[in-house]
Amino acid sequence: MNKFLIERFVAKELDPANVRIRRRCGMLSGVIGIIMNLLMFSGKLTVGIFTSSIAATADAFNNLSDAGSSIVTMVCFKMAGNPADEEHPFGHGRIEYVSGLIVSVAIIITGLGFIKTSVEKIFTPENIELDIISIIILSASVLIKIWLNFFNRRLSNAIKSAALEATANDSVSDAAATLTVIAGIFFTRFFGLYLDPYAGLVVSIFIIITGSKTLKESIASLMGKAPDSKLIKEITDFVLSYPEVTGVSDLKVHNYGPGNSAVTLHAHIDTSVVNIHTVHEVIEDIEKKLSKRFSCNAVVRFEPSNQNIELKQESFKEDEKVLENEQKLPEDEQELPQK
Repeated sequence: MNKFLIERFVAKELDPANVRIRRRCGMLSGVIGIIMNLLMFSGKLTVGIFTSSIAATADAFNNLSDAGSSIVTMVCFKMAGNPADEEHPFGHGRIEYVSGLIVSVAIIITGLGFIKTSVEKIFTPENIELDIISIIILSASVLIKIWLNFFNRRLSNAIKSAALEATANDSVSDAAATLTVIAGIFFTRFFGLYLDPYAGLVVSIFIIITGSKTLKESIASLMGKAPDSKLIKEITDFVLSYPEVTGVSDLKVHNYGPGNSAVTLHAHIDTSVVNIHTVHEVIEDIEKKLSKRFSCNAVVRFEPSNQNIELKQESFKEDEKVLENEQKLPEDEQELPQK
């Protein structure tokens, strides 16, 4: 099913650096998210109304916020695909992080609202009416959320998207929340334990935790968090795989959005062994292959690494130290000039 949808509406091969592919993945995830979450919202709201369950109602509006989040994701992926312009010379890729920020705030607000409602229901309890249709609707929503998790995670892994990864994680939390709702209604109905509002509290906490995690990740990305140490090592090892390169320094990775980063570094090459013409060929080849392999704009600067020069520099430093020591000697210990 997942493979069919991706190949039918996106492409057979998913390239994380392809803006068009990224946009299609975001749009597909958004459309499916809107349809599924609206269906679940309708079903759970119906259950909440007929069973007087605050937990089911809270879970329903959580799905409604997810549908809204899918709309935001679609809009942001579309805008992220816009080409660079004078005001945004590095493109619009970071708007994916803005999408995560907006979604996170909406999720947290929803969770806080239902904490308030759940607490009120603890002090003003209502009868819970349970029927087989309600259980079927809630159970079906759990299965849908599990499927959405696998679907969005597949897209996320394919195009390296933090926004879609957050959507996948949110589906897991939603599935767990709905299971809590089912448990709360079940215990209230059959054991006389009025746990429904407490289940509503648990659902609300699930919602807030999910939103907080996504919010933290989105803010970190917008503020320009440090690159992954694994990525730094992979880039360094790749450059050092060239036999002409003796070292790498000043390696920096600037993130301008998923699939849009700039890598700058200095490649050290021994000019006493490699002629200058070969040096330029090596540097150009590193830039070309580095850009393709890591989906980035690579700029590699040549740093001469000549052993003879280094030896002379060390000798010069030693002479400087000797001179400094002589200047520090007392006057009577310094050698008098000969007449």
